[in-house]
Amino acid sequence: MFKVSPVAAIWLAWFFVASNVVVTKFATPYAASALYMLVSCVAATVLFLPYLLKTGGHKVLFKKGVWQQCLLMATFGTALPMTIFMLALNYTTPTNAAVLNQFEMVYSLIMAYFLLGEKPTGKQFFGSALIIFGVGILLWHTGMSVQLKGDLLILGSLWMFQLSHIFAKKLPADMPPALIAAARAIFAIPALALLTGVLWAIQGPQLFVTSSGILWGTLAFSAVCNYFIGNTFWYTAIRNMHLGKATAIILSYPVLTFVLSVLLKQDTITIYKVLGMVLAMTGAYIVTGIIKGEKK
Repeated sequence: MFKVSPVAAIWLAWFFVASNVVVTKFATPYAASALYMLVSCVAATVLFLPYLLKTGGHKVLFKKGVWQQCLLMATFGTALPMTIFMLALNYTTPTNAAVLNQFEMVYSLIMAYFLLGEKPTGKQFFGSALIIFGVGILLWHTGMSVQLKGDLLILGSLWMFQLSHIFAKKLPADMPPALIAAARAIFAIPALALLTGVLWAIQGPQLFVTSSGILWGTLAFSAVCNYFIGNTFWYTAIRNMHLGKATAIILSYPVLTFVLSVLLKQDTITIYKVLGMVLAMTGAYIVTGIIKGEKK
């Protein structure tokens, strides 16, 4: 759909992923997370419509055996975890959120062991220990403040991304990157609509959203740059370049999130954040096999 090289695609995806964490933080005072995500995905779906109608992609998405996997992939990869992620940003900082996401690699090893029978290697155990140590530093530095609530919400939701990957692997191998990205937005809508309806009934509309230029600006960024362009670029990159290289680049996004959040006064530089980020990212690189020992 977009004519861009795989290298350019992965770097643009990296920028949008890192920036979206910071942008979403700005939106937290103005809208409930489920409603924000619902509007973002609906808007992204509208943007995908010309592509779907032109290519007939909508017919592929709703084929028997395909739509079920798309629904599960989007529910556990977008709707539920991203709603919790935004909720967590009410309490924690973008830097903590980005670094804590590296803990997903630990969940990947656990699920691979119990679901696929794949025993982690010694190097993966070491990488996991570094991630846990890095995350532990952040949690220790947070202490018993309200920020800990946000950090724990993120840690408790990351397993959903790994479950989403399992469903994504069952999609047709020849499904175009833009179609997978579209599925992530379209099939997240049912769960988000349900969540929004429940929250609306509990909280009432007057507590649900406060109109603001900041809110509409962040929604536009989320829908266009993250769920429409960013996801398309990510799937374009991993389909057309070495997965290890793509992963190596995308795993470094907490660095940009840290820089942006400090510049925009959402966070401050501390030795604990820097050390926790370095350890967690190093561990993530080791777990994914990007850092390997050379055989002599």
